[in-house]
Amino acid sequence: MEYFQVVCAGEFSLFFELPAWENIILQGTLIEPALHHAALAIGALASSRYYPNIWQTPPAIGFSIRHYSMAIQDLHRRLDGSSQSLELAVLTSIVFSYIEFLLGLDSQVDMHMQAGCAILENLYTRHNRTLAVSTQAGSNCQVGSLSTRYDLLASAMFQLTAQVNLLCGISVE
Repeated sequence: MEYFQVVCAGEFSLFFELPAWENIILQGTLIEPALHHAALAIGALASSRYYPNIWQTPPAIGFSIRHYSMAIQDLHRRLDGSSQSLELAVLTSIVFSYIEFLLGLDSQVDMHMQAGCAILENLYTRHNRTLAVSTQAGSNCQVGSLSTRYDLLASAMFQLTAQVNLLCGISVE
């Protein structure tokens, strides 16, 4: 977990060009078991890639797949249809995409991106309904934080989707 906290979490902020992403990811790994297990998987895969003498690839892959499986199970238990669980699903689709990328499973990266975008669309629809109700009631206190989280997730999904499309276009040629 230390490698993930020190190295990998910072890579999210660099990729998304927003320092807040490091905190979002780090806090998520402390609060959400799905993100914690995903972080363990990412840390092992990334460190085995950059430091093959320390982490040999076969044990790192086995360790990562076990924790990835636990992350999926934990996410499944948390999904209840609420906006919070949908936000978690979008966030995990981003993190799971990174795991699939590190495993070299490009088609799975695309699958996670499509799923994340579909969930994000659902969140957008809910957000618009909440905004309409809050505006009619004369209050938008909670909507602001939802808007900010939604905007961060939407921006991340847009960047990842663009990157995946670019990479797929390069590999096809």
